[in-house]
Amino acid sequence: MPLVSVARAERPPDCRSSSTCAKRRRPILAVLLLIAAATACAGSPVTERPAAASSEPQSFALYALSRGKGVPEGARAVLAGAEKVIADLQARGAQITVTKERIGLEGETRLCATFADKSVAEEALERVRPLASGVDLVNLTQEPCGAKAQ
Repeated sequence: MPLVSVARAERPPDCRSSSTCAKRRRPILAVLLLIAAATACAGSPVTERPAAASSEPQSFALYALSRGKGVPEGARAVLAGAEKVIADLQARGAQITVTKERIGLEGETRLCATFADKSVAEEALERVRPLASGVDLVNLTQEPCGAKAQ
């Protein structure tokens, strides 16, 4: 009985190198992984969940920033305009919680408004976006008011 190494004995005769056999096994392995994933997912039903944002109050933050010489007049005008929009909505009876805080040494300010009603939040954003659009050192973001400036 001839002596044959274990590695050579386990390979089929047409696989002379291990890389040739590995290339043939890759598509089979990929198909097996897809079947395993599909089988695992088939047993767990997908449940519809409402979006997290729809149940939470809507809010946005407006940042008026500086570049070492204080907040420029254009940024201060946007901040004042946003405050006027919020005041107008509150005068119509909208429930809005507003926080205004100084976030820097040169007058940088963060104005944050939280709206109880999503439609009022959308209206406020529609009115504030054009004010802030294209103005240097102004940043308007939709974020929770609990988030701090970084």
